[in-house]
Amino acid sequence: MTQFTQNTAMPSSLWQYWRGLSGWNFYFLVKFGLLWAGYLNFHPLLNLVFAAFLLMPIPRYSLHRLRHWIALPIGFALFWHDTWLPGPESIMSQGSQVAGFSTDYLIDLVTRFINWQMIGAIFVLLVAWLFLSQWIRITVFVVAILLWLNVLTLAGPSFSLWPAGQPTTTVTTTGGNAAATVAATGGAPVVGDMPAQTAPPTTANLNAWLNNFYNAEAKRKSTFPSSLPADAQPFELLVINICSLSLVGY
Repeated sequence: MTQFTQNTAMPSSLWQYWRGLSGWNFYFLVKFGLLWAGYLNFHPLLNLVFAAFLLMPIPRYSLHRLRHWIALPIGFALFWHDTWLPGPESIMSQGSQVAGFSTDYLIDLVTRFINWQMIGAIFVLLVAWLFLSQWIRITVFVVAILLWLNVLTLAGPSFSLWPAGQPTTTVTTTGGNAAATVAATGGAPVVGDMPAQTAPPTTANLNAWLNNFYNAEAKRKSTFPSSLPADAQPFELLVINICSLSLVGY
């Protein structure tokens, strides 16, 4: 008697192709650290979409590796977008001015731009990630933090994500006697027509604050006498132009 056996091929499930974020975990951990320190204008939804792109299971390993190569420029552009650095179009438009800087000045700018304490903290974070990833699935925590940040964005954050100092009371005046305003407010600092810097440092808030600064400064006026008395003493007027500060209003 002949016995026939039928082998039913089980369809392969995509679950076995969930490979995690691997090295991209460190990418997101660095972002979380910079966000906590207040160095990033973090975009939670864009980063969550990028993480979903990296996590999407792909059966073929060659396509999985190709995705990582494609993700490199995307991740770099997203990181740049999350920082406070100017956009590429702004850098290209000012390329002629940057080209006019001397080598010594460029080296001085680079050395002042680099935060060596932050570099050390990133190195410690790298070692901690390499050590803990041997036993812990870091991808789970990274995705959970991304989801949490998106929930905060939708519901409105109930607290600041970066450390802040003790709250200070400021008084905004719209003209008149500032001394009387200080006396009436118990000695609280008066910032003239400037709004209090209490909002989170987003691009929209910074632009609004800068426009308010321009409007407040436009109201300043110095009235000079048409003639000086005979015993008037000559004086010199010193104008200081700090280029790094002038870039803020460019």
